[in-house]
Order: sequence, then structure tokens, then C-alpha cells
Amino acid sequence: MPGKTGRGARRWPAVLSVAILVAYVALAVAGVFLRHQADLVDVSRTLQPPDGHHLFGTDGEGRDIFARVSVGAGISMALAAISVGLGAIGGLAVALVCGVGPHWLDRTVMAPMNAILAFPQLLLAMAIAIGLGTGLTSAVTGIVVTIIPVFAVTLRAEALRSKSEAFVQAAVTIGVPKWRIALRHVVPYLSTTLTIQVAANFGAAVLTLAALSYVGVGAKPPTAEWGAMITDGLQYAASGQWWVGVAPGVALLVLVLVVNIFTDQLRVRNRAEGSDA
Repeated sequence: MPGKTGRGARRWPAVLSVAILVAYVALAVAGVFLRHQADLVDVSRTLQPPDGHHLFGTDGEGRDIFARVSVGAGISMALAAISVGLGAIGGLAVALVCGVGPHWLDRTVMAPMNAILAFPQLLLAMAIAIGLGTGLTSAVTGIVVTIIPVFAVTLRAEALRSKSEAFVQAAVTIGVPKWRIALRHVVPYLSTTLTIQVAANFGAAVLTLAALSYVGVGAKPPTAEWGAMITDGLQYAASGQWWVGVAPGVALLVLVLVVNIFTDQLRVRNRAEGSDA
């Protein structure tokens, strides 16, 4: 009984984080059906506080904030998933080239990766977004460029470590082509690290996307994106209409926090499995 109680106590953060993430997915799905309401302007109901008709109140143009937060959940999560997915593919490709290729290729490929990592991620993403022209596409491009080196450095270390594994050495001994070793042996070896990195960078991508929109180089009005909504809410905070910016801000904060908790639980589980092995 004590053992089961201890395991249950350790498991509840993971269960709770998954439950909240499922709720966010449901919120994003609801946003598909609330898109029209999110963009519906009604000057007769501007800046109404939260009530039974408008759960999160209305903004300065009379739009329902709950509907806009729901739409924003879909935008933020979808674009973060795209950014992290592209970043993971690019980083994995770099890691495989470095892991199975010659030493000179490793140094050549990693040089620009390390150079990108030398810059603050948000500032570099912002510079790229400004250079390409403001908008969500430019923001995603900036995030992808900054995420690829993060995946590349982490996965490269694991790929180089895989060279010492018996199954990789056996494949090299019998003359298996390097590309086949990479796909059949190295990629599965990297799967756990890749999963953890995807989870960790998802939260960072959501936050970076919101930050870019917050400073005006991401989403353009009237797009219901959390960062842009927070910026819009600042002008009403001093006059007491706190709900305009608080609702998207809390939604962003909770999502990033839950993703971080989920990522930590993945790391704990991976360490526990490694110690058991």
C-alpha cells in the first residue's frame, strides 16, 4: 500500500497536466465553431465585464473574449506544433549527418548551429520576422530557425553516443550503408530524447509566438492571437477593464506551465526507466 500511494503521488502531476492539455485541445476545437463570433463587432456591448452571456467579457470592439481566446488556442497550438515539427525534422537531419558522417562534416554543419545559438532566441526570431515582413508566417519562420539548432545540438550528442552501441558497431562491421544505419538504428535510439525535446520546445514556441505578436511583428489585427490580445488589453488595464488582457494572459500562462510540468514528468519517467534498466 505505501508503495502504491507513493507511485500515485508521483503520477498525479502527469495525469493533471495531460487532463489540462486535453481541455486546451477541446478549447481549440470549440474555437473552430466560434470563429464567426470571435470576429463579430458590436459597439453596443463594448468592454462588458464577465457575466453569464460573456464568460470572459467583451473587448473594446464588443467582441466576445471567450470566443477569441478559444480561437487563439487553436492558432497558438497549431502554429507551435508546426514550428516544433519543422524544427525537429531539421534538427534531426543535422544530428544524423553529424552522427554518421565524417568528422569534418560534423564541424562544418555544427558551426552555423552554434552561431545561431549564440544569439538570444527571441531577439533572433524577432529580427527574422521583421526582415521577412510582419505576420504569422514570418513569426513561424523565425521560430523554426531558432529551434533547429536546439534540436540539433541535443540530438547530435545522442547520435554520437550511439556510435559506441553494440548494434551500431555490428551494423558498421557487416557493411550496412550509413544512411540505413541512421534510419534503422540511430533514429529509434534518439526517439526518447526527441520526444522530450518536442514537448519542451512546444511551450517555448507558444510563448515566443505570443511575444512576437505582443511586440507587433506576429499576428495582425483582428486576428485572435493571445499575444496580440494581451497587447490590446494593455490600453484598458488602467481604466479598470482588466479582463480584456487578463483572459488571454492566463490562458497563455497556464498552457506554458502545464507543458513544462508535462515535460518534467517525461524526463522523470525516462530517468526512472534508465535506472531500472
